[in-house]
Amino acid sequence: MKIIVKPAKETYVDADWVSRIKLLRQEIGQLIPDSPQGIENIKYTVEHIEVFKKPSSLRELSSEISGSTLGNLLMLEGNEYLLCGRMKENGKLSCAACGQVKPDEIYYLVAKWNDIPAAFIEEMKTFQS
Repeated sequence: MKIIVKPAKETYVDADWVSRIKLLRQEIGQLIPDSPQGIENIKYTVEHIEVFKKPSSLRELSSEISGSTLGNLLMLEGNEYLLCGRMKENGKLSCAACGQVKPDEIYYLVAKWNDIPAAFIEEMKTFQS
């Protein structure tokens, strides 16, 4: 599978939500037959430490996010990350490996919070949707 990486600003604008999270737990389950690609089978339980973007219809972001073992984000429980994704029609949050906001110099799929330069965080705050 080839991962398509967009520039950080474009990724931010395309995302429904962007948040600094602490990964509390991840559970890998069975393939879900009615998911768009049949692969949304990881459930992340997170704490949102700082929310940079969210749909105006939401008061706060859910602590549960669905993901996929296809293009696994390779996050470790207890660590903090900059994570973004989409909101599904049912109001649930999802994320994917091919759509993460991160500085160009970070090559892995999702940026560990402590690896992100302060200048990038300040620049990200100026991105407009």
